[in-house]
Amino acid sequence: MSSNKNEVIIVGAGVSGLLLAQHLRKCGISYQIFERDTDLMTRGLGWGLTLHWSLPALRQLLPEELLRRIPETYVDRASVEEGRASMFPFFNLSTGELKAATPPAPESQRIRMARDRFRELIATGIDIQVSCGAERVLRPGTDGRKWSKAATTFESKDGSVTVHFDDGSSATSRLLVACDGGNSRIRQALFPERQSYKIPIRFMGVKAEYTPEQMEPLRKLDPIFLQGTASANDTYTFLSSEHLAYLVLYVVLDSPGNHPPGSQADPRYVVQFVISWPFRAGFLNKPSPTPFPSTKEDGLELIRQFAESWAEPFHSLANSISPSFEIKHLQLYDWLPPKEVHGTRNVALVGDAFHLMSMYRGEGANHAIVDVLDLVEMVIPHLASDAVSLQRAVESYHNVVAARARPGVLASRQACMDAHDWSCVDNDSPLLSRRAMKLDFDDSAFD
Repeated sequence: MSSNKNEVIIVGAGVSGLLLAQHLRKCGISYQIFERDTDLMTRGLGWGLTLHWSLPALRQLLPEELLRRIPETYVDRASVEEGRASMFPFFNLSTGELKAATPPAPESQRIRMARDRFRELIATGIDIQVSCGAERVLRPGTDGRKWSKAATTFESKDGSVTVHFDDGSSATSRLLVACDGGNSRIRQALFPERQSYKIPIRFMGVKAEYTPEQMEPLRKLDPIFLQGTASANDTYTFLSSEHLAYLVLYVVLDSPGNHPPGSQADPRYVVQFVISWPFRAGFLNKPSPTPFPSTKEDGLELIRQFAESWAEPFHSLANSISPSFEIKHLQLYDWLPPKEVHGTRNVALVGDAFHLMSMYRGEGANHAIVDVLDLVEMVIPHLASDAVSLQRAVESYHNVVAARARPGVLASRQACMDAHDWSCVDNDSPLLSRRAMKLDFDDSAFD
C-alpha cells in the first residue's frame, strides 16, 4: 500500500487532523488521513472544549454546512439559547467562597462543546483510512470500520515523504502533517533529544451521573462549568456538566433541549468530574507522595478523603460518586517546542504533536485550530512549488507556531502548579488571567 497520488498525508483524526481534512476537501486538494484508534469513541471518558480566540480560525476552516451545525456539539444547547453563558467561576472549595469569574461572553465569542460530538461532526464526509486486513466490526455510531493505523516512522527524499504504519503499510505524498497527539512518533523522530516534561501532579477523571435534583445546587452557581481549589488541603478540581439521556446501553452526551419534547425519558446529567493533587512528600500530611489509587474503591475513598474539607454543594457531589462510575488516571506531561525550528523538511507538526500543554488554561484546542489555519495559509499554497520552497514554508510555519505556543505551554504548566497551591491562586496567576492567543511569558530559563 504505497501511493504518490495524494498531495497531503494527515496522521491523526483528532480535532486538528479532521479540520485540516475538511479544509483540503473544501479546496479540492487530495489527501489521505489515518487514525490509530478503532473509531471516534475509543478514548471513552470524553472531555469538553472551550473555544474562544480560535473561533475566527474555525469559521475560516469549516465548510458552511458544518458551521451551521456547530450548536449540535454544545454541552447544553438549551442554556445557550436561554442566554445563560458560563462565567467559568473559580471557588475556594473549603469555604464555598467565589474567588474569581470571567466576564460573560456571547455565543459568537465563546462556546463550550463536547469534544466527542465536535469530532464526530467534523468527521462528516471524511474518509479515514482503514488498517490493511482489518476486521470489519459493526458498532453503533460508526461506519463499521476498524481503523487501528498508527504511524511508526517516516522517510523524506526527492521532494516526497513516505510514512510507515505499524501494520506494515506505507503511504507517500508531498507533505506529511502529524496530528498524532502528545505522544507523537513523528515528533519523536524529528526531535529525538527533546523530551516531554512530566508535571508533578496526579490527575483522575470520573464520568459521573447525577439527577437534576442533585445538580440544581451546582447549576445555581453556573449552568455549564465550575472549578476550584480547596484551601484546606490544596487539592484542585474542575467540573463540567452536561445533560444526558440514557439510551439502551449507550450514554448520549446531549441536552433534552436539542430534541422534541417527550423524546427523552428520565433526563440526567453526566458530570466530567476531575480531581488532581500535587505529587510531593508532605501532601495530606503523608511522608511519601500520594500515588494513583490501585483500585476503583481506593480511588473513591481518596476522593471522599479530599472532600472531607469541602463546603456544600461540592462535598455532597463528591460523596455521591457511585462505584459504578468510570474512573481514569492521567499522567500529565507537556512538550515545549524549541525557540527556533530547522530541518523538519516536508513534515509539519500540528496541535499536541508540536506543543502539548496541560489543560489548566483550556487553550490546547484553541492553539491546535489556529495551527491548522497557519498551515493552510503558509504551507498548503507551496504544495506545487519545488522541494526547497516547500521545506522553507514548513520551517516558517513551525517557527510562527512555536513563537505563539511556547508561552502557552509554559503558562499552562504554571497554571497547573498554581492550582495546587492556594497561596498562588490570584489574578496574576496564569490560572485565572485572561486567555489570549499571544502571551507575554518569560521563557529564558526553559531551554
